[in-house]
Amino acid sequence: MATFNIQGSTISKSTGAGLPFATVRAYQLGVATPLGSATTDASGKFNLTFPWPHDVSIPGNRPDVHFKVTQRVDGTERILYNENPATQTRRNIGDVLSVTLKASEGVSAMPAPLTGRPTDSLFLFTRVGTLGVNQIDTSGPAASGYARPDTSPAAPNSSDANAPFGGTLDLAGWFGQFADVYRYKVQYSSDGVTWNDISDPLSNTYYEFALGGGTWRTIAMGPFSQGGQVNVYTLPYVEQPGVPWIFPDLIARWDSTKVANGLYTLRIQGFKVDATGTVLVPSSSLIIDPAFGQLKMRVDNAPPQAALGTITHFPPSGPPQVVQVCDIVHFTTGRLEVTLTAQDPNGHLRGYTLTTLYGHNQTTLVPPGGGDTYATHINATRQWTGGVFTVSYNGATTFNPPAMPTCAYEFRLRVSKRTTNGYGLIYDGLEDTKHLTLQR
Repeated sequence: MATFNIQGSTISKSTGAGLPFATVRAYQLGVATPLGSATTDASGKFNLTFPWPHDVSIPGNRPDVHFKVTQRVDGTERILYNENPATQTRRNIGDVLSVTLKASEGVSAMPAPLTGRPTDSLFLFTRVGTLGVNQIDTSGPAASGYARPDTSPAAPNSSDANAPFGGTLDLAGWFGQFADVYRYKVQYSSDGVTWNDISDPLSNTYYEFALGGGTWRTIAMGPFSQGGQVNVYTLPYVEQPGVPWIFPDLIARWDSTKVANGLYTLRIQGFKVDATGTVLVPSSSLIIDPAFGQLKMRVDNAPPQAALGTITHFPPSGPPQVVQVCDIVHFTTGRLEVTLTAQDPNGHLRGYTLTTLYGHNQTTLVPPGGGDTYATHINATRQWTGGVFTVSYNGATTFNPPAMPTCAYEFRLRVSKRTTNGYGLIYDGLEDTKHLTLQR
């Protein structure tokens, strides 16, 4: 049995840049199962080996191979290059074969080191805050628009899974180096038909070099009215090329509180200057990445509900009594019942906890039903509304006098919601408290 080795690279036909992390498959002519496959490195290079069971000493008994290249973007495997077996098969190859496969599309490698703008004409959204777009369910007609999409209770961060967006959102993206874009605008739509410009102010900061030490300067990036267009923004590498920027990929700052809650699609429009040098017209070279060129985001800016309701004392004998705040309750072996509301009508509740504090930073155990998280409710609906709950403190067992001694107590309900601004939760702990004294 012989071993054959194929060494090569996969590059963009238009730019010559390598296509990283693509899958290269080699096929024997007339056989559907590949001989072998390999993944390209960050520069698009690959090394593929496969065994060949036939006697290579017999003339014409060597492999006849052709290639197929795919690249996985946002969970979808796209075909970048697929040779025609009838016309592009390499027949009777040697022990070592070197090839260069030139694809007509694909996400190219960035300049070395792997930072900066892609060396192609693509536009793609890169992040929202610090959340990479690959962490948002944004691709395809059924995309939910949630950050950290998951439906498994075993997910490592399931309490924060399926998070909607809210507040002011930092949107980032890249225009490839060969995209002829001078100005751009970002638009949003709730129905895919009517589009509205993002028009919130955007600023950025660059470093101005000078003898004896430079200075960080903050400038407005838009929105501007220019060349017959409104609400356009400028690019850092157009405004001040070749200097360091704080956020070189920041393209918009969207105040999502100005729109109704719901699912939105965001898109980019790039403009260049026409031959007169005064009018902005759509850029003809801009290619919108099919997976990341539009961004679906679910917006929910409604706060959750957090409220402590009635506290009722059930003594060992006699009728139950509703406890008022600041009351002194003779709590022996009976029980206390606390009603609470921890709810989000939009279904994006993250969790709640009822904490009982006393003395000097002391707390009791959390009573049964006194806390819960989305992790125990996560499923295909991605919804958990919470509700109204009754929590019981049994004074004869778990909450006996040693565990809950005579003291002034604070009952504190804390409720959080999964809405994120891309950096953290914007409703991380709405609270409601009641105070009373327990005499044991």
